[in-house]
Amino acid sequence: TEIEVRSLDDENKSEYVEGYALKFERWSERLGWFKEIISRGALDEADMSNVIALFNHKIDYPLARNTVSTGAGSLQLTVDAIGLKFRFEPTDTTYGQDLMKNLRAGVINQCSFSFSLDHSG
Repeated sequence: TEIEVRSLDDENKSEYVEGYALKFERWSERLGWFKEIISRGALDEADMSNVIALFNHKIDYPLARNTVSTGAGSLQLTVDAIGLKFRFEPTDTTYGQDLMKNLRAGVINQCSFSFSLDHSG
């Protein structure tokens, strides 16, 4: 889905990224040889207690985490009627700065999500 860069009204002119990680009841773009649609109740029992925003799904490029409450590295998640909305302020890393530059230039304008399944029972 499309994402945007926005600025906070604070002294530091902090920027954050906002968008929807997923939208309910809408077909995705073609993902190789398949497309997907996410049901409205798909997140009802999801464990979102430790969610990480990553650059290009790479665990070694963390941008933010929902266990960080405010400031750089913070990630807020909200499930609403549209889907899973996110807002994060990336950490001041080289790849975080690169992401923000590419977002402002329009080179990057979408995001995707991933998840893992609980195999314990």
